[in-house]
Amino acid sequence: MHVRCCAHIVNLIVCAGLKDIDDSVVKIRNAVRFVRSSPSRQLVFNQCAERLKIGSKKSVCLDVATRWNSTYMMLDAADKFDVVFMRLEETDPRYLSYFEVDSNGK
Repeated sequence: MHVRCCAHIVNLIVCAGLKDIDDSVVKIRNAVRFVRSSPSRQLVFNQCAERLKIGSKKSVCLDVATRWNSTYMMLDAADKFDVVFMRLEETDPRYLSYFEVDSNGK
């Protein structure tokens, strides 16, 4: 008889849940990738966060797609900066290019 450990069961549950919201996670990952792609974009992002009086001392971080706990940390940090991401959408035309879908659907 094979008995799975609790950590493995939790991992299976979380991975199944993340598959259900994969499109949203990919969009957030792209937004974070845009900000983290250059020091100047990171600086603009941080300045915008200061102007909007975002109280979080955390910075956005990119996840490792195969480790769900890092995906959680990315989503948690990005949630605190949702207003800043909306402002980037309004002010930087290059920002939306990170969300374009190629011919393979990725």
